[in-house]
Amino acid sequence: MNSELQFEWTNVFDKTIAICEDDLNYNTYSAREKMLAFVFTFLQSLNSNEDKYITIIKKNRFPFIQNAVFSELKSNFYVYVDGLILTASNSGEIQIRPFLSNYYKQVIWNAFLSILYFWSNDKSNFKENTDVMVEKTIHFAFDLLAPNAIDSGIDYLQHFIKLRK
Repeated sequence: MNSELQFEWTNVFDKTIAICEDDLNYNTYSAREKMLAFVFTFLQSLNSNEDKYITIIKKNRFPFIQNAVFSELKSNFYVYVDGLILTASNSGEIQIRPFLSNYYKQVIWNAFLSILYFWSNDKSNFKENTDVMVEKTIHFAFDLLAPNAIDSGIDYLQHFIKLRK
């Protein structure tokens, strides 16, 4: 049963990637915009058999621990996110940080899972609340990874210490 469910998630993932890559504008998007496009497209792909996916998600209540149903989806997702992180770090969209960068994939995966669980419980018309959740969650995740005041402060201190030597 688990392998059948893994296969279904993999199919949705593959379909989502194909739809995104077929969009002529997709390759011009920033990593954040690509992630937004991916998540919205993924959720749209779930709509074809919504009740089934909601049931699967609700049966697997503990999304942030190892879960066999989502393991293959997680592996595929990590490969996809690795590409986004590389592109985003090269463009300066996200900040590579010692030690912390190793957890970027997990941050984005947890954001994605929280969106899935929210979607499975959303009772709003046309799942409008999920749309807001996607925007807020992905922006928050990428804001955490982006260069920010803490990075500027560390850079300032490093520069100040070098000048004092």
